[in-house]
Amino acid sequence: MLGWVAVVAAVGIPLHLAGAIQLTGALAQNLIGLTVVVPIVLAAAWCESHARGATPGKLALRLRVVRRNERLSFPWALLRNTLKLGVPWIIGHVAVFALVDTSASGTTPAWVLWLLVAAYVLPVLWVISLLLPGAHTIYDRLTSTDVVSARRARG
Repeated sequence: MLGWVAVVAAVGIPLHLAGAIQLTGALAQNLIGLTVVVPIVLAAAWCESHARGATPGKLALRLRVVRRNERLSFPWALLRNTLKLGVPWIIGHVAVFALVDTSASGTTPAWVLWLLVAAYVLPVLWVISLLLPGAHTIYDRLTSTDVVSARRARG
């Protein structure tokens, strides 16, 4: 993830400083933010849906993602990673830019506060769901996926 963020920053900052990219308004800023999150979600889904069934971090830990003990298809991997990474990231991004955009008026609308709360609560819920019986995150429960030992997945 950090490598992609560095690439986007290395390209985007000079373009912005040169005036080629104008970051005016929350909508434009959030669209620029999508250039970071969408490729990361797609890359994670691609990694999890191919032969090894894992992102580089999972490979290092000798883990893989399966669905019903079989290799994860790309659509299911995409849904899993959209729920896991995309949704919280986008909510957080929108919340921050809305907070900054509305703070100049002196009052923050309730919807902005709700977005901000959701941005913090979602990842906490992901962690808490690991402590429930079955030790599965909510996004794994919704997509019927499991993170298993790479040895167990082969055997």
